[in-house]
Amino acid sequence: MAQNQEQLERLAYEYQLLQAQAQLLAQNLELLTLGMNEFRAVKETLEELKKVEDEKPEILVPVGAGSFLKGMIVDKEHAIVSIGAGYAIEKSLDDAIAYLDARIKEYEDAIKRTQEALQQIEQKLQDLAQKAQKIQQEQAMGFKVPKK
Repeated sequence: MAQNQEQLERLAYEYQLLQAQAQLLAQNLELLTLGMNEFRAVKETLEELKKVEDEKPEILVPVGAGSFLKGMIVDKEHAIVSIGAGYAIEKSLDDAIAYLDARIKEYEDAIKRTQEALQQIEQKLQDLAQKAQKIQQEQAMGFKVPKK
């Protein structure tokens, strides 16, 4: 009986650890998805800019709190893209789009790996729950009512 109780406590502890890991992975998945969507939006903007026929098209530049300034694109053949760690480089629109495609692919791969890891943890959680349930059933079946 004490051995079963120890097993249940160990399973409960392991279950809590796995739940914490699953929560972290879910948060990471959300952040990865947000990052990927941001890169997709930038790529879409650059692709649409290539279609604009005006030499110096007018744009609205966001300045925060839902406010904008009117602006003009003076060079629609190049874009400055972030390469991480606070650095950015100028690229042609086609090169910038290709770079963004590569970054989006990296995000997609990371999302896929994170989803797979999350599924594995969820499977382990189910297995632990089943083991605990089996131990509890064995305890209930082994319980004897004392005779008077």
